[in-house]
Amino acid sequence: MSGGLERARGHLAAAVAELEAACRAWGVWADEVRERAEQRLGTGPADPRVCWEPEYARALDAGRPFTEAARAAAAALRASCEAAGVSPVLAARPRKRQ
Repeated sequence: MSGGLERARGHLAAAVAELEAACRAWGVWADEVRERAEQRLGTGPADPRVCWEPEYARALDAGRPFTEAARAAAAALRASCEAAGVSPVLAARPRKRQ
């Protein structure tokens, strides 16, 4: 396998990890926004009105680019690995620098 292709796959695996971390950070922030909406409405997470609260709805919409980018990067990594006959798990492992 080409060293260049392996390096490219390594960068893609790192991008997947970073995008997944960005999704988690967005989720924590959106959860904080949801909690504020619940407080404003005087309700809890089981109340569907929370989803219609404007600030929380905007927070959910704001996460779409993060989740779409993470899904696309993961799909690209899987496709790249399948084409080369490499396990995506192995491709995601950090490589030792030589």
